[in-house]
Amino acid sequence: MEEQDIRSFEILRLLDPPKDFKLWHGGPTITGCLRGVDAREASWRPGNERSSIWMLTLHIAYWKYAVRRRLVGLPQGSFPRQPSNFPAMPEFRTEEAWKKDRQLLTSEDRKLVEVIRGMAPEDFTETLPSGNRTADQLFGIAIHDAYHIAQIQLIKRLYSDLS
Repeated sequence: MEEQDIRSFEILRLLDPPKDFKLWHGGPTITGCLRGVDAREASWRPGNERSSIWMLTLHIAYWKYAVRRRLVGLPQGSFPRQPSNFPAMPEFRTEEAWKKDRQLLTSEDRKLVEVIRGMAPEDFTETLPSGNRTADQLFGIAIHDAYHIAQIQLIKRLYSDLS
């Protein structure tokens, strides 16, 4: 297997692991870590200046979109929530609103994976207008996912300690 093929294979294993594959950190995927989280838990913040699971979910969705936008040349400002980076949670934090925002994350995750699946091996070494290589952007989003999965898992633990 050539270097570019290995690179795309590894990126996809991190972002879209096969059902029988255990991620290197031993934890869930970015969408798996939200299973069983309801709107109340998703809204809870461990401190006034701390992010909630809901806030992190929107942040992760935005960055999956941002990386995909860079790869395929989408116009800036086409993400459905504002502001960018940390979109605002909805005013009314209902189960339906939480479901829609989880679906937004799932949709952005799937769209990014489909872009990666459609890439040719040589695409991974291309330099993007930002100056970064495509592979660096993709490994970066995988690391970003792992970091925020850990945060979400910690917030879930802290929340469960309240009861």
